[in-house]
Amino acid sequence: MTHPTVRTTTVSSAAPRNARQLWVLWRYWMVREFKTRYAGSVLGFAWAFVQPLATLAIFYVLFGLVLAVRVPGLDVDNGYLLHLLAGLAVWLPFTDAIGRGVGSLAAYEDFLRKQPMPAEILPAVSVGGSLLVLGIGYGLLLVLCVAQGVGPYMSLVWLPALVLAQVILTFGLTLLLSMAHFLWRDVGSMVAFGLQLWFYLTPVVYPLSQVPEKFHGWFLLNPVACLVLMVQAVVLHMPVPPGAATGRRLAGGASGAGRDADPPRRLRRPDRPVPCAQHLEEHPGGAEGTRADRLARLQRNHLDPDAPGAAARGG
Repeated sequence: MTHPTVRTTTVSSAAPRNARQLWVLWRYWMVREFKTRYAGSVLGFAWAFVQPLATLAIFYVLFGLVLAVRVPGLDVDNGYLLHLLAGLAVWLPFTDAIGRGVGSLAAYEDFLRKQPMPAEILPAVSVGGSLLVLGIGYGLLLVLCVAQGVGPYMSLVWLPALVLAQVILTFGLTLLLSMAHFLWRDVGSMVAFGLQLWFYLTPVVYPLSQVPEKFHGWFLLNPVACLVLMVQAVVLHMPVPPGAATGRRLAGGASGAGRDADPPRRLRRPDRPVPCAQHLEEHPGGAEGTRADRLARLQRNHLDPDAPGAAARGG
């Protein structure tokens, strides 16, 4: 009697779980990943450098030279090149890991059923393979900054924390998408389209300052955009646009800001004399309405009704 096959990646109790075993297992798969990734290619390992540099050159020619995009707050030669490289240093490793890792569980489905291995090792290997692209991107960014006379700034001490946050974000999303693709194979096609849209919603090829300020709050919902903005601020000392510093416009705070921007109400000029009751009696045509109406308005405007003259006028 045959039993139906259940699609699962459940790891048996014999699977390695301590840190040393996981490290050895991850290192073994990492070596295997690099061997298979560049096996049979003419350039081999050099593709790790050629692909990021080619991407950088294409975007720089198109947006930096042809469209002449300029970056406010970065007044140096080839400022757009530094801005672009800071964005690609975040984006290229992110998409490289997701693109290779989304199908990792499905590709080794039969192997995972037979071998007691933690399934999360395979997405982690894809993220580890992208670390080479990450190192190339940040290394080239720092070299060009020194060559252009930008920095180094004290804020660079935060760069390792940003890189760590980038790796954690990439691994978490790669693991989630690989599990979803294992269950629903359409996820792979959806990820390919989603990454293209995600790229243009991230300020990589354009500075956020060129986006209307009312949309800046929405960019804060994009974690990759937040990483790009922080890397640009830490490495290049670029000012963060005011609308991106807080998400108040996203929550409808624009209405409150609009009220604060209204000019103050104009006050009465201090050198302008306040008309008195005697003046109104002597010049009856100087104001609108009858004499009684003028006196009533004057009393409402803080005249003492108990004054002798006021009582006489009231009669």
